[in-house]
Amino acid sequence: MDYQELSGATISEQDKAFAQEFANFVNGRMCSAERTGRELTRAHRYLQQQMFNVFIGFMRQLAYNYQKGFYDERNERASRLAAEAYRHLTENGLIHDLEFSNDNKTY
Repeated sequence: MDYQELSGATISEQDKAFAQEFANFVNGRMCSAERTGRELTRAHRYLQQQMFNVFIGFMRQLAYNYQKGFYDERNERASRLAAEAYRHLTENGLIHDLEFSNDNKTY
């Protein structure tokens, strides 16, 4: 099974379209990740909160993928950093996630 199909979660067509458009954006149309990130902070404060929730969801899935070995050399750095950051957040009670194993400290 392809690791990208593991979630089994239902997602809306709008969410799928956004994810594809964002992937297309970072794959050649983005000038600078740092500048783009800075620009996102100009959004309304509520929207910043919602964008951060998307970021946490992305980080969480990368962390889970890393723990399960669903990564390769092309995304190992992102997956490993996500796993370490997510572990830190859960260990310090900043994120409550009973499914995430902090015992697997292979990273």
